[in-house]
Amino acid sequence: GRTGIARLTLMTGAPVVPFAMIGTDKLQPGGAGLPRPGKVTVRFGEPMEFSRYEGMDRDRYVLRAVTDSVMAEVMRLSGQEYVDMYATKAKAA
Repeated sequence: GRTGIARLTLMTGAPVVPFAMIGTDKLQPGGAGLPRPGKVTVRFGEPMEFSRYEGMDRDRYVLRAVTDSVMAEVMRLSGQEYVDMYATKAKAA
């Protein structure tokens, strides 16, 4: 993932509450127009704190480590494999 969540938690000291949304792919598959009615499950993890990295919010290796920790927990909650690739941006209508 991108390191914005790491920057935010390190700058503020706030914990990260990881979560995963499951079933959204069935509600609006790629290329579909409007979402379909259906069920989405949201799973929340335990708060994660990163105070051991206090004052290191400019260290790219620390930012990557924090981001990877959060993404690993999201992966565990979702049951999906972590793919460190970003979707292409949608074209404006």
